[in-house]
Amino acid sequence: MAKSLFIRCSEETQALAHALAENENRSLTKQIIHMIHEEADRKGISLSKKEVKLGLQSLAETKSQVS
Repeated sequence: MAKSLFIRCSEETQALAHALAENENRSLTKQIIHMIHEEADRKGISLSKKEVKLGLQSLAETKSQVS
C-alpha cells in the first residue's frame, strides 16, 4: 500500500526541488523518491523485506505446524 509523505519547506527549497526534478526529467515526487533511494544506497542503508503470506497459504502452514 502506498504511503504519503508531506514535506514542509521554504519557497526557496521548493524551487530548488522543482529545478532538480526538471533537470532530471522527473516529477517532483519521483525526484524526491529517487533522492531518498540514492542517499540510502550511498550510505549502505537497506530494508529487509518480510515475506508476506496471505489467505489459504498462511492458514495451511499454521495448520501443519499445529498438527
